[in-house]
Amino acid sequence: MESGTREKARNVLKRILAAASYDVEEVGDPLDLSAIGSEDALVVLCSDDPETIGSFDSMIYRLRTGEDDWVCRKLLFTLDPEVQTEDCIRWGPDEFVCYAGRAALAEVLGQNLILDLPLPTRTVRRGRIEASPAPTKEELQDGPELPHLPVKISEKRACGIAGLQGTAKCRFIPYWNYRYVSTGEREVKDRLVSFDAEGAGAINAINGLKMEINPDEIERGPVPFGSEIVSTRLVREDVEEQLVRDVVDRLTQRIRFRYEKGDAIFYEEKTLKPDRSNITVDLETVYVPVWQVRGGSKIVEVNGFTGEILSMPMDEGVELL
Repeated sequence: MESGTREKARNVLKRILAAASYDVEEVGDPLDLSAIGSEDALVVLCSDDPETIGSFDSMIYRLRTGEDDWVCRKLLFTLDPEVQTEDCIRWGPDEFVCYAGRAALAEVLGQNLILDLPLPTRTVRRGRIEASPAPTKEELQDGPELPHLPVKISEKRACGIAGLQGTAKCRFIPYWNYRYVSTGEREVKDRLVSFDAEGAGAINAINGLKMEINPDEIERGPVPFGSEIVSTRLVREDVEEQLVRDVVDRLTQRIRFRYEKGDAIFYEEKTLKPDRSNITVDLETVYVPVWQVRGGSKIVEVNGFTGEILSMPMDEGVELL
């Protein structure tokens, strides 16, 4: 890639990443850009040189800050269709044109560009990017350790279930797995009303949909390497507050009782609610595997644990500029 072409490509990529809310800086050779976002970090190379690309592909770039240490994603832009890589996000002319156009439209509309890139599992802060040799393939077999449902459906089987010939990506969707306990009682006119109850379930931490998760089926260990870990959007405090409100509504009782006063008979109705301070909620993030199968313009999501085709997306399921 000629120096003039490389500089032009670097400038356009810089605008694309800036439109996606990255803090972008130019870096010295052999790299072109570094980009730090709220949830991940990228290093960018524009090159057609096989040796430079091979070195970039085999290198691990780490963002170090304090005690945090995170591996950066690597974005390669090349005009050579014959180039082969194993550990890069590779953009050719088609991806370049697509994202450049989307970035321009996002700027016109005053929106943030959403890049469909794999995300790391930890939030990074500003720090120093360092390069180190890549680990061996044996070291890359496991992803981060998370409480999750195991992947029982293979990629090939997921494509068969979806009925599509295409590519599949394994995504781990966060759920708030909860258990609540309510205690207490109220006495009205010699009637004792108990608020003792307990229950459990799970709430999608992206869209709030509920499902049942058997605690005995949760694994606590590494997820498959290369899986996308989707970030939680519903915060713990809001989920806990909503669960407490749901429990209060579920246990609220309307009591009607009869009493006599003089020669008259009266009926009275009271609404009794449990005391919120007597309701405890335990929350834990558990991840559910989902195969996102793409065939042409069609996308089908398959639960990687049960094999069920999802009628509604596990996350928001909408591509936005």
